[in-house]
Amino acid sequence: MRSPFDILDAAAVTAVMAAYGERAILRPRRSEQYAERAADADRNGAIVSGIFSARPTSFDLHGQARGAELDGTTRVNAARSEFWIGREQAEALPFRPAKGDLLTLPGRPGSPTYAISAIQPTSMGDMACLLVREDQPE
Repeated sequence: MRSPFDILDAAAVTAVMAAYGERAILRPRRSEQYAERAADADRNGAIVSGIFSARPTSFDLHGQARGAELDGTTRVNAARSEFWIGREQAEALPFRPAKGDLLTLPGRPGSPTYAISAIQPTSMGDMACLLVREDQPE
């Protein structure tokens, strides 16, 4: 039997997905050292629904520090991109996404393609896939 919290969570996920959700194509790749990633024949691709978000972020790269002096401090500006997958959708996937798999957003201009750089599952069964932009679409 589902708890009241699970029922409330499912209702919230349904509302958020209706407002912000989009479909993506998840294509598995296998990773080998010193070789370009190739399609993984053991795992078929899947269409997944989730929420894509990209926000600006910045961080500092510090050079040498002597006393109060900081030589070579550099600020890097970037965009943090992630794709959130709800529990029910994550459980319905035929495989667990892995680092290096491709995620394509066909509903966006240019159908951008991202590689999964990390998976952050939660204790509630949902997961956030941290993404990096692929330099060439496949």
